[in-house]
Amino acid sequence: MTEPGNLEPQGHAEPNVARMYDHLLGGTDNSAIDREAADRVLEILPGILTGARENRAFLGRAVRFLVRDGVRQFIDIGAGLPTRRCVHEVAAEEAAGCRTVYVDNDPEVVSYARALLHGTPGVRFLHGDLHAPKEILGHPGVQEHLDLDQPVAVLLLTVVHVVADPRPIISDLMASLAPGSHLVLSHMSGSHMSGGVQPAVDEIYQGAPARPAQIADFFDGLELLPPGVVNLAEWRPESPQLVRAAGAAPYILCGVARKP
Repeated sequence: MTEPGNLEPQGHAEPNVARMYDHLLGGTDNSAIDREAADRVLEILPGILTGARENRAFLGRAVRFLVRDGVRQFIDIGAGLPTRRCVHEVAAEEAAGCRTVYVDNDPEVVSYARALLHGTPGVRFLHGDLHAPKEILGHPGVQEHLDLDQPVAVLLLTVVHVVADPRPIISDLMASLAPGSHLVLSHMSGSHMSGGVQPAVDEIYQGAPARPAQIADFFDGLELLPPGVVNLAEWRPESPQLVRAAGAAPYILCGVARKP
């Protein structure tokens, strides 16, 4: 894998969400305009910093859990930049031969990510849109890189809010995959917000499902694994201390489910 590096020499006219997220995660694949934009967001929603890092930590725990459970194939949709403890890195630490497909709808992100991943075995980065799940699974890069007759884990981390009703999309994705496949999902829960930021979140998410019961509906037809739909740090935490420290980001819920 190409070593990540600061994007400053290239310069950017506008901030990019994926690069802003990289900055929040402590990465270097971002430029001054991305950092400035991210810092402005933090002034309004300071909990976003903890939320971003807890979300990435949840990704790591979920991937480790799935690899230890025998899963060797992953599709991360809305992946952003593949830096800072991403899917293929965590999976490779647990078992050899894991295969990962990253999907993003931003051509700039796709181009830069492919450069970062050049020469990395077992990884593909594709241009695709969450709104077209059948096109994602039918993409030659998916068909050639993954065996869809074997279990695949689909990761949808803080991305389904871009869809008015994600349930048909999730259903289409999981219906095309083999039994034993998994859905890993995290989602903003505005109803858990505090500190006067609820209106800002409502405006951003435009009425996206906010309550745990609504988010649990995304797993309909799947076996929702313990501990169910919970705050990020409460999903199979590595220590009780991490759960107690998670109070700053209680508004992102998550869950993992298995296809029977």
